[in-house]
Amino acid sequence: MIQVSFSEDQYDMLKEIINVAMGQAGSDLATILKSFVDLTVPEIKIIEAEKIVSTVLRESVFAEHETVNAFRQGFSVSSQIDGEAIVIFNNETRQRFSEFLGLPEKSDSVQEIEFMLELTNLMVGACMNSISEQLFKTEMSFSSPALLSEKKDLRTMAYETFKRRNLKWDYTLLSKITFKLEDKSFKSDLLIFLPEKTIGTVSGSIDQLLNEL
Repeated sequence: MIQVSFSEDQYDMLKEIINVAMGQAGSDLATILKSFVDLTVPEIKIIEAEKIVSTVLRESVFAEHETVNAFRQGFSVSSQIDGEAIVIFNNETRQRFSEFLGLPEKSDSVQEIEFMLELTNLMVGACMNSISEQLFKTEMSFSSPALLSEKKDLRTMAYETFKRRNLKWDYTLLSKITFKLEDKSFKSDLLIFLPEKTIGTVSGSIDQLLNEL
């Protein structure tokens, strides 16, 4: 049972913080891909572990049968918060990375994975550092990004990744951001997971910001 909730004011403040963060990530991504990045309104909610799979499948920019590649990266701020981000690219995007990079020939599988790891590091780093600076006035620490799932349909990836026994928390603060390019076939979901032990810390920092208004 979920034991933590946010007030309407807290949710509004958190959405504003994540909007600023996703704007930074979108700007950095646009520089790399040399194209304007379209961003969705962030979706933020506290969800029980048992409902993660259905939520990811329902709210993803990808269809359940669509072939995707997923990457994970952990983050932390000293002893204040820790969590994990998962970035999902579809296979069409993966296959067109050589076009995005202006390469004359199609990249091989290793190059594609390396580039997606770089994009994961860029997207997660830009977004989470902005969130951390706004909430805690400091940058985050990150683990190295790693391949989570390769060339599997979204449904399979979600069920394999978010099995209840694989999750070390009972509920999480989930934030989802979708990135798209206007003039190229590129789309990606960024999922940010904050487990229950850190939600109270985030709530306290938001309250401090609200009190400063």
